[in-house]
Amino acid sequence: MKTPYQVQQELERLERLVPHIVSDQGDRAEDILGFHVASLLGSAPASEHALIRERTARMARVCRTAQDAVRTPARSLGLGAAAQAQLA
Repeated sequence: MKTPYQVQQELERLERLVPHIVSDQGDRAEDILGFHVASLLGSAPASEHALIRERTARMARVCRTAQDAVRTPARSLGLGAAAQAQLA
């Protein structure tokens, strides 16, 4: 079982890791983060679970935003349907 201090350190490590996961894995980033969060929840005391979920919710939003950008790159640039057809 991790101590509250170890949980804090692991959360800080995950916060530093998220931008790298997003840039390297793109559309799989949220799944990879979920694996790390599940592992942390499994090794943390129940008293730390609310903190873990709170801190990782923001990280998951970052991953989700990156996934949406990968899925719809032309729309995120504000290009119309004609430009999207040319990009394909």
